[in-house]
Amino acid sequence: MNGKFKTCARGHYYSAELDQCPYCPSGAGVANDNRTMDVSGLSANQPQGPAAAQYGETKDMGPVGNAASGETKTSFVGDMGGDGARTVSGAPETAPMPASSNRTMIFEDNDPNQPQPVLRDRRKLVGWLVSYTLDDMGMDFKLYEGRNIIGRDLDCQITIADKTVSGKHALILFRAGKYSISDQQSTQGTFVNDEDINLEPRYLKDGDMIRIGQTVLKFRTSI
Repeated sequence: MNGKFKTCARGHYYSAELDQCPYCPSGAGVANDNRTMDVSGLSANQPQGPAAAQYGETKDMGPVGNAASGETKTSFVGDMGGDGARTVSGAPETAPMPASSNRTMIFEDNDPNQPQPVLRDRRKLVGWLVSYTLDDMGMDFKLYEGRNIIGRDLDCQITIADKTVSGKHALILFRAGKYSISDQQSTQGTFVNDEDINLEPRYLKDGDMIRIGQTVLKFRTSI
């Protein structure tokens, strides 16, 4: 192999040793000797197919069977010309796809004219719980929009160091501009202004007193 190739009228690259293009129907692929190019020594990082023409190089991947003629010809990895033909070393190749063939192309639907959702990585502060039970100097706990789990477990949004408090004792929810509290099937129950709310959600208003276990919390709103 001398490392030189030429192209037919349809843009196929093939060995300069052949009289006509093996990929075209008989007589259709007339060689264009003016486009013979040296394609030896292509590295793996260099472009192949049409982009390789500017380097004058294409990597020889050995013989591949030609479906049209039944012969074994030299073939190459990559897109060979603008007709969509692609070959794989060591496998039979189907007939090249004509340049005019219909092709299905998938595009991402990202209409810039449509409003895009706004994603936030943190929640808005909407209130506090203040307690003097755990510390005579006072402690405060922040409440955020959405769910705020109160309990003894460390993965709660508000962790209370009180052994009479259940692991996940109560839930304060802020949604649609309103605050509500519900008991999470705790052992000791949840009380609002000394009234046991049982398992029913109760709306909160600024200044309400909440008791879980032996801990008393005063609810304050920031909205």
